[in-house]
Amino acid sequence: MMSAVLRGALIGFGGVAEHGHLPCYLRDPRFEICAVVDPEQAARERAVRASSNRIRSYSSLGACLSSERLDFVNIATPPSEHLEAIERAARAGLHLLVEKPLALTFDEALRIQRAARRDEVALTVVHNWHHAPPFRAAREAVEGGAIGAPDEVEFVTERTEPAGGGARSWRLDAKISGGGILVDHGWHQLYLARALLGGRDPSSVQATTERRRWKEWSVEDTAQVHVCYQGGGRAVLRLTWAAPRRRTLVTIRGGSGILRVEDGSVVVAARGEPERPWPSERDAPDDSYHASWFPGVLDAFAEAVREPASAAANQREALLCQAVIGAAYRSAERNGTELAVEV
Repeated sequence: MMSAVLRGALIGFGGVAEHGHLPCYLRDPRFEICAVVDPEQAARERAVRASSNRIRSYSSLGACLSSERLDFVNIATPPSEHLEAIERAARAGLHLLVEKPLALTFDEALRIQRAARRDEVALTVVHNWHHAPPFRAAREAVEGGAIGAPDEVEFVTERTEPAGGGARSWRLDAKISGGGILVDHGWHQLYLARALLGGRDPSSVQATTERRRWKEWSVEDTAQVHVCYQGGGRAVLRLTWAAPRRRTLVTIRGGSGILRVEDGSVVVAARGEPERPWPSERDAPDDSYHASWFPGVLDAFAEAVREPASAAANQREALLCQAVIGAAYRSAERNGTELAVEV
């Protein structure tokens, strides 16, 4: 029988687990993090210190599962390690909260979803940008008709380097990450675009990728992607890790106006009228960990544990992100040929 407080383990203790996940768990009475698993001793020691010595540490998932009584695991390892950890935890009957990307490939993502269904455990992916105050405000404005029916969402994401250590980051190794900036940032933009376009599914994609700065690595540091959606509408993603400064800009164009989100502020301009601010909660500073957005993720996960079927929409988003990214890479290999998105 499930305990009133959900007992969990953090699998992987990199920056996002340390700065984005654990602080929120420690403040949330619904959850108790009992253990951390990481092959690096220094990471395990940081977790123990951060929890005031309340967390037990393990160098392997097997050792943790054989020693702890758990309800769930939070998978925050590099993507190449997701499949094995998820399948093992699901077989143990543990609910699953997984950092994006869900898997390295669409076939792996399907395998993960089937494992969760087979073992009757909840599965949700950390789509934390849904809970960012400016994007909540943007969605409310669009759904309220502030710019008419939306027909295009354009994302400009400029960073000076990958998160997690720049040239030392595992994100620059395709065998570990599954891809470069398109995986790391594009995933978030794809589920946001679908939500802002009213939940339409993607139908086709065209993409180009480059290695502008990180030429010696196996992943792209720059990508441009165009996605078309069933019933009309498109998303444009302009992404780079080779920019001179950090910048985040989202522009949503509708039949009667335009909405822009830039570095936390939201403005709306009806056609022929000047821009005006749109009310939005104050957001925390823009960083790679976004701890202030994680409580919304935990709300959705707690609901999924109570009723696993409630995670179906989140899983659908994840499968679509995986499918679009896979098709985008194939398009880039063919010099930007338009390819269908098949799920």
